[in-house]
Amino acid sequence: MLRYFPFQQQFNDKMGTMLLLPTDPLIEADEHYGHEVQLKRRLLTEFPQYYYQSLPGYQTAQWEVLAMVLESLVQHNPEHFCLTRPGHHWHWQNRLLNEEVVFTFGDAASLPLEPLDWAGRQVQEDLLLLAGDEPHLVAGQLCFGNGWSLDEKLSLSFWNLHGPVSSIVKPMMQAAQKFMERLPAGRPVWRLNWSLKLTDQLDLTSRHTADLNQQLAELLPNLTPTNIGQHLFVRIERQTLTRLPQSGAILFGIHTYQNRLDNEAADPERALRIGQVVSTTPPAMLEYKGITPFLEPLLAYLQLSVRELAEKSIH
Repeated sequence: MLRYFPFQQQFNDKMGTMLLLPTDPLIEADEHYGHEVQLKRRLLTEFPQYYYQSLPGYQTAQWEVLAMVLESLVQHNPEHFCLTRPGHHWHWQNRLLNEEVVFTFGDAASLPLEPLDWAGRQVQEDLLLLAGDEPHLVAGQLCFGNGWSLDEKLSLSFWNLHGPVSSIVKPMMQAAQKFMERLPAGRPVWRLNWSLKLTDQLDLTSRHTADLNQQLAELLPNLTPTNIGQHLFVRIERQTLTRLPQSGAILFGIHTYQNRLDNEAADPERALRIGQVVSTTPPAMLEYKGITPFLEPLLAYLQLSVRELAEKSIH
């Protein structure tokens, strides 16, 4: 079952941000850590300028991100990670990857990569850096993007990151922009975003869009209420927003979780809640999320699952 499950009684168009408590990890390392970090590294090796990009002038913010990432990993996973730092000389140990790195904090020459790029290769999260009074994307490592890429978005404002903005998401984007502009240092927040995909491919950046559309066109005629649960995946993004205290920039972290729909729908409560949310989602939002093409078999499947599970519980 998914670690996070944002489906409630009906569709909710609010941002749904929650305060990230001191006991909550900024960075999460789960049972998929090894596979996902190695996948990120392979993508970054094959297409380094596609999956990581940065604008000049934000080195202070990049070092702040590196420090936050490493400190979070050590705080919440001390059995796997260790950081010692006498002065500016830092010694990093990643036991999950069997790696040790010694570098001088603040000295770019002491790392083989830019600080944000190097830190991103230690975590499952995509890491994006926004800066300015009207926050715009100034750097990022985006390996598991959902339908977008850094090629399209680097240097754009938060508003334009989501452009063209449809009327259904416009109020949410306006609220999100105001929220980010007012986000104080020392009060990081998190939220969840959900989608349903006909693939468990983590890298859904826009270089794959044509292939994914082709796969969708080939699968659609064969999707039925009895088999769609084996083809659909619930994809959850745990998104964090953190104002960096020194630079004033914002770290936007995205950890992607996914599970096959029939695994989630094996729990009658989860099947019911997914159905309640999808059935009350406005048509324009369903279109925005790419659900419209398979909506009918999806809802029929969820109704069937709830009914079958209820009958089993009676017997």
